[in-house]
Amino acid sequence: MGRRAKYLTLDEKAAASRRHRESYSQSQRGKIVRQAQNAHYYTKRHGQCGPHTSKIMSETPLTPSLLQFVALPLPDSYLFRQSLVGSNLIDKSDLLQWDKPPPYNFPNPPDSPEEEHFTHNIVDVMHGHHLRIERDSCAHRMAMYNMGESDRVLEEIQEAQKSLLTGWDELHTCVSHLWACTRHKIMAECYCQWVAQRIVIYQMEKDSLIAGNNPYVH
Repeated sequence: MGRRAKYLTLDEKAAASRRHRESYSQSQRGKIVRQAQNAHYYTKRHGQCGPHTSKIMSETPLTPSLLQFVALPLPDSYLFRQSLVGSNLIDKSDLLQWDKPPPYNFPNPPDSPEEEHFTHNIVDVMHGHHLRIERDSCAHRMAMYNMGESDRVLEEIQEAQKSLLTGWDELHTCVSHLWACTRHKIMAECYCQWVAQRIVIYQMEKDSLIAGNNPYVH
């Protein structure tokens, strides 16, 4: 016997897809994905309106090179989603070697369709890995904020953002002029994208805290 159809009509399929999106948007995973994606809209608005007048904002300008990487989209593949939730089905043995800035002192892979496919898979896994780290970091800051330690949260954000901004120009130059194989270039761009994402996420949270708002209410 054949398998029974899950949806009999296009309307039923569309309704199920809508329910899935609504459920996903309310989940913690959905919230942190939106936070990363909202960084792009924040930088677009920031670029149009110019720097804010506050002293702290003027000390941390968001450069065009940084905004370019923030604007890059995130994947939505099965491997990305599995990596995001920390699934044991994902082979994490290669993650540590890519979770650092370039250049990478690893042998170049053979030029073959199989290796090209592997590169595509590993970059999706790394995006999920980075987003999961940011989700956990955000949960830590939110817990501190809810305990009344907003000043400490702001201090940690400022220090973390300053560290990333200090090395941004050097990182961007290295990635832009990297003489390496395709895999190394793609993984370097992935790393660079997440440094940019974190800088902007910190900026969003910092602006909210300075304004006296709760940055962890979405």
